[in-house]
Amino acid sequence: MSNQSRRLNERIIKFYAEMKKNNYPNATSFAQLLRELDLYENEPYACSPRTVMRDIKTLKEEFNAPIAYDPVQRGYYLTNPNWELQCPVIEEDVLSMNLVGTRLASDFLPEPLKSDVNSAMDKALAANNSEFFSEAMIESLLCASGIKSAVDPAVFKKVFEAWRRHQVLAMTYKKPNHQPEERKFEPHIIAFHRGNWYTKGYEYGTKDIKCYAIHRIIAVTFGGDTFESDKKLLNATKRNGLFEYPKIDGIQLRCDASIAFYLYEHQKMKKFKVEPQKDGSLLVTLRPAFEHEVLRWVLSEGGRIEVVYPPELRRKVAEAGLAVASANRD
Repeated sequence: MSNQSRRLNERIIKFYAEMKKNNYPNATSFAQLLRELDLYENEPYACSPRTVMRDIKTLKEEFNAPIAYDPVQRGYYLTNPNWELQCPVIEEDVLSMNLVGTRLASDFLPEPLKSDVNSAMDKALAANNSEFFSEAMIESLLCASGIKSAVDPAVFKKVFEAWRRHQVLAMTYKKPNHQPEERKFEPHIIAFHRGNWYTKGYEYGTKDIKCYAIHRIIAVTFGGDTFESDKKLLNATKRNGLFEYPKIDGIQLRCDASIAFYLYEHQKMKKFKVEPQKDGSLLVTLRPAFEHEVLRWVLSEGGRIEVVYPPELRRKVAEAGLAVASANRD
């Protein structure tokens, strides 16, 4: 990764962190914040407000971030506070991160990892310790905030080290409502997705793709063997995401006029087609989308969205709605 690309990634992560913390950053205030960081000795981290504006555009267009400007607060915020900056952690990206990248990444880390990273970095700055990186990188992963499940730091460190050193893992894994099972696994990827840590790779000795939630690993050691990183798996994950669900094409939704305002706000970013109807409703045609995500969205609107097509999705929404009503009936 070039220095320019690395700095871009670090700025985007930090800007996202500032919005998640409701600090309402703008181009000028964020450029000033970066100047104050000033963690490089002979390579200033500062940039111009114009550069920050380009970063904001990148967040909107390449990451589909739901960003809007608040004229009262004079800064940017997430119109959907639950939106997460999702990107698998790929080996070359993490290992090329420098000290500033570690500090920026710590904004997203769950405790106690966040405190450990900041403490280690402060000691490294004071001592100018070049050995810091090998220790701090164990914990400084690019991830989204709002972790939903506590991760055992010892397990996390072992998984990270196995991923970094291409070591096979021997682990005890417990699915919900299942007995613990012994597994041997090649951790090719570590990622933070929708509030949880995951590791993705192959069941040892096979090409069976597996994705394990790290918080469900209750014991782990090195398995006594190594593996070679699979670039095809890494590239496929970059393209398709951590979980490769099939997408449905041509989903059409009839949306009530009461939610038209935010649909128009998201139209350019999400690139869906909107056709106003005579009664004020909108006929929305989505780009290829994951069925389960659309299902959750439709249900969350409490009847303000009707599935027009496909009929199978319409049936699933109706069945899910009946199940919700039945479960909440007095």
